[in-house]
Amino acid sequence: MDEQLELIIQQIYAAALDASEWGPVLAAINLVIGAFAGCYAGLEVGLGRYSFRHTAGGDTPWGNLWNERCVVPSPVHAIPSAGDAPPTGTRHVLSGVASTQDGMISLLSFQRRLSQAPFSRADTDFVQRLIPHFAMADRLAAKVGALREDRRLAMTVLDKIDYGIIIVSATGQIHMRNRGAERWLASASVVQAHLGRIRLTVDKDNAALEQLIAAAGADIDRDAGAVDTVGVTDGMRAKILVMPIEHDAQAHPNDGRARVALICTDIDQQRAMAPRLLQRTYGLTPAEVKVATGLANGKAPDELAESLFVSLPTIKTHTQHIYQKVGVSRQTELVRLVYGLPPLS
Repeated sequence: MDEQLELIIQQIYAAALDASEWGPVLAAINLVIGAFAGCYAGLEVGLGRYSFRHTAGGDTPWGNLWNERCVVPSPVHAIPSAGDAPPTGTRHVLSGVASTQDGMISLLSFQRRLSQAPFSRADTDFVQRLIPHFAMADRLAAKVGALREDRRLAMTVLDKIDYGIIIVSATGQIHMRNRGAERWLASASVVQAHLGRIRLTVDKDNAALEQLIAAAGADIDRDAGAVDTVGVTDGMRAKILVMPIEHDAQAHPNDGRARVALICTDIDQQRAMAPRLLQRTYGLTPAEVKVATGLANGKAPDELAESLFVSLPTIKTHTQHIYQKVGVSRQTELVRLVYGLPPLS
């Protein structure tokens, strides 16, 4: 039975990540303890409704019966004694609480027909040994659900932005892309997905992009950089801004995780925050607006000094004033603000 226990425990943690696996988990438990039906459900106590309910075996009348009469929530993490009479008097029931968290009670229930023998102490002990793993799976599923919801909300925001946003690994492997990026990739004039990796259609520019992505992926504190390129079919003048995003700084740079954000814009139709709006909203001087716009477009301080015909110390002074007025501390934060991006991580 220990081998069966270990196998079911593995299935439980797999189901925490993929809810479609709960049916096979319950079916496996049914087989071990001789139940004809099993149910695992989450009850929102304050609302009196189920947030989830997974079953294996049984039939519709049994499901309705369990739903209406067989659940008696208890704060005790224990399985009732074997052979307890079911509330309806029509089933042998082995049921109890798997976990309680944030107003949610997770419940387990397994049933035998009265034509079968009652559940034994061994059956009760077997299910009891699974309880801590169901509890851990509940917590894991909650965290995974929160991460998925954060991702969904972030993509909802990104999809409303009309320029392309592509999230990649340090080697250019694509992890996420918004609808704007889908349009860029579909045209294949400026950027394309090749074997799941981002690449520019102009080879010499693609080499520069790969270098920027690798550098941004290896250094979370690196400033944003940019590549100016052109569409091979439509002549579009495009800018690909490359910036690191939040990640575990201790992890290996080439572990394949999302590390870099690419912002794809048409240079002739850039829709980032207009200079006049920057000036009005944050009280920037005309000179500071030029520096802020240049930084947001991925230019390095020395490049700005050369293009604006001022000294590098002047650029650094303007940058400090911009950060103070806007309320950021890094160039990448300024990029997110100017382009209206949500936090990327």
